Amino acid sequence: MSDQEQGLMPLVPGQMAILRQCKSAFCQAVQAKFNCMAVLSEADSFGSNSGVSRAEKRYSTKLSSGVEVSVWKDDLTRHKVAAVVNAANENLKHGGGLAQALSDAGGPMIQKWSDDFVQKYGKVPVGEAVLGPAGSLPCEYIIHAVGPYVSPNPSKWETDQATPFLMNAVKKILEIAVHKNISSVAIPALSSGLFHFPRDLCANIIVKTIKQFEEYAGFHGKNLEIHLVNHDEPSVQEMERATKMILDSHSISGTYSGGQKGRNQGMTSSSSNSFQFGDLTLHLKRGYIEKEEVDVIVNTIATTRNLSHGEISNAILKKASRKIQDEISRSSPLSFSGGDLYITKAYDLKCTAVYHTALADNALKATHTALYNGVLECLRKAAWGYKSISFPAIGTGNLGFQRQDVARIMTDAVAEFAKQMTKLHVYFVVFPKDNKMMEAFENEMKRRKGEAKSSEVRNDVTRSFDSAAKQTTANEIPTVEFFSVSKEAQREAKAWAFNMLKLSDNMTIRNNHVIYLDQRDHENLLSLQAKFHVLIKEFFRSGNGGITITGSPSDVSCAAIEVESMLCKAQEDFAKAEERDILYSVVRWSCKDEPWIQTPETSAVLEKAYLAGNEEITFSNHKVRFKSMVLIDNSGVFSKMKRTCLLDPFEALKNSFYARIVRSEEYVDKEGRRALEDFGLRIVKVEKLENIALQQLFNKNEQRVKDKPKRLYQRVSAQFCDLICRVGFQKEFAPPAEQRYGNGIYFSSTVDGALKLWKEQDHEQYIYIIQARVLTGKSTIGSQDFILPPTIMGDPLNRYDSVSDKGQTHVIFSGQQALPECLIICDKSSAV
Repeated sequence: MSDQEQGLMPLVPGQMAILRQCKSAFCQAVQAKFNCMAVLSEADSFGSNSGVSRAEKRYSTKLSSGVEVSVWKDDLTRHKVAAVVNAANENLKHGGGLAQALSDAGGPMIQKWSDDFVQKYGKVPVGEAVLGPAGSLPCEYIIHAVGPYVSPNPSKWETDQATPFLMNAVKKILEIAVHKNISSVAIPALSSGLFHFPRDLCANIIVKTIKQFEEYAGFHGKNLEIHLVNHDEPSVQEMERATKMILDSHSISGTYSGGQKGRNQGMTSSSSNSFQFGDLTLHLKRGYIEKEEVDVIVNTIATTRNLSHGEISNAILKKASRKIQDEISRSSPLSFSGGDLYITKAYDLKCTAVYHTALADNALKATHTALYNGVLECLRKAAWGYKSISFPAIGTGNLGFQRQDVARIMTDAVAEFAKQMTKLHVYFVVFPKDNKMMEAFENEMKRRKGEAKSSEVRNDVTRSFDSAAKQTTANEIPTVEFFSVSKEAQREAKAWAFNMLKLSDNMTIRNNHVIYLDQRDHENLLSLQAKFHVLIKEFFRSGNGGITITGSPSDVSCAAIEVESMLCKAQEDFAKAEERDILYSVVRWSCKDEPWIQTPETSAVLEKAYLAGNEEITFSNHKVRFKSMVLIDNSGVFSKMKRTCLLDPFEALKNSFYARIVRSEEYVDKEGRRALEDFGLRIVKVEKLENIALQQLFNKNEQRVKDKPKRLYQRVSAQFCDLICRVGFQKEFAPPAEQRYGNGIYFSSTVDGALKLWKEQDHEQYIYIIQARVLTGKSTIGSQDFILPPTIMGDPLNRYDSVSDKGQTHVIFSGQQALPECLIICDKSSAV
């Protein structure tokens, strides 16, 4: 199984509905629990950005292979395609220009993934491209393409030398799109910005490479859309010029049409004014849209949202009552390519909801594309829980569209949507006195009826349509894809997601960080309880805490995902506080002129930035330059900084103070390997865990305890592996089923004992065992009442170092007495 298949999880409609309500919480939980990024496909199904400017399609041409190449003026961070291309550098450091804009818009996961990729595979060579997750961008993927760098005002010789690299970068983009079945890709003018490649030559090379790729049959029959997207007018004009000049003579058509070849395929007639598109039925009727008795009525409105403007909108306003105007005035738009959509209640109308679509300010800005996308967007939204929707004839009023165009475009949109195999009744409602509009729709249906009839003579339409529709659905089925440098993390994230989306009327989330939820968190729990109509209860007993949720299955899943995200935030806040204290115990930052620098919080921030290799950091209106070790205040005054290591001097460990490094099985000591083998476990990965700060604190404690450390084991959940490497062992991370010997940190002297001490996590795919050096020192038998080691001879200043069961189980009460050595990941299926 490939890494991509391993990280890919198809979604059924019920799961889509759940994730639609809690996408943000889901992605945050996956990131926090597994250091893994979740990318949800079918962006329109999960919501989109609002309030964005509209994309402008300047030119379109279709190649003989069926691939469409179009030129757009748009902000690439908002452009809606399956994948956008980033003009990246070799290190995938997105610190300027388009790269920074995409990274900022997509959120921190883009840079995090890039850093992990470079750490694992090295730099991306010039002329190459790699596929990664798009974070919060309105697409599924981002393709990082590294174009060539040339000097400002380059010579012809320099651009000639760079040209093959630019061509190869574009070729790699196209190869990725074809290989990964990406339906649409947006390519900017690579290398023409910060990399100084001449804009006109850049446009020529990109378009010529697309042409050559087709000539060598590179598209393999894929229905790919290539968008050449730039936000600056000069680049857009050059792309349009190059596309017309190089591709137009080789294309099927050089204009944009709202219809597409084959959209009517699979349509059969059911009556004179009804047609069947697969599972969708289209009805044509005369009537008043405001009197329709369906689930959803569509209204066409001006961008001002004044419902009294326009005959249809005004009729709906009068019928619904003034409340509908008040609601739409408060509503935020759902943006789509071509306009905005507002959803309101029906009030006095005989429907459930009203979709108000705003296509353009006036007729000059209106396009057939906007109309097509507007109808399609309404259909997509209606498919979520509704069975019927009624449209008026959109665009023939103030927008000035020709009636025959409206009939063709609206029917095209219905036919395209029908490929999703969605059961829906769609009504086109024509004003009773508008005979010309009715005639236009009837002619369109007659034309399609004739095409359908002739198709039946040639072949079995139903069978061919079903096959094509199933293939389209298979390619476009909504999915969650998990990205991580670790395939084990991918599998765990996928298994966790499956467990969270499994329909059940009760769910228990076990996480001891429930005790760190604050007042605001408890208020949020009450809000979730009301929002999803579930019962939420916290528990903490025998050293184990968590939250139980009961209610209807889909509501339980939604609430559980939100609760997981909340607990992960509490967990991360706890870890950051521990991290701060650990660092402050081994290193201090100070500034004689600015005493506030010496706080644990500020010192930790500076230390992490220093170890990360940052040249400078800005906070609290001050700037710290690490190379010169100076602090600059907002008045430009310089002060000397000082970094003091309290124990032993140390520098960065892989740009941090901790690291996980993959090692061979031989890294585990012979005794540990033998114990795992005796228990029937197969090791799939071993990671060396290093932490400079923890090492120094452990060494200090070793001097105090004096006795040699023991090599002990702890079984942990997948979500705590990275946290233990960061902040060491904590009692919250791995409480056993019963804390018989005290409220502390438990270890076992054998693998067998560890597997018995900690209960199995049902949904986890692997067994995670951490091998550690533990300072047990002077020990005595434990008791479940202990929160500290008992005193020796009643002296409160003289206590035992640990407690035990006088057998395999050992308990310490300070994380600084244990040092994680390695993480051993075993195949769960091999356990006997």
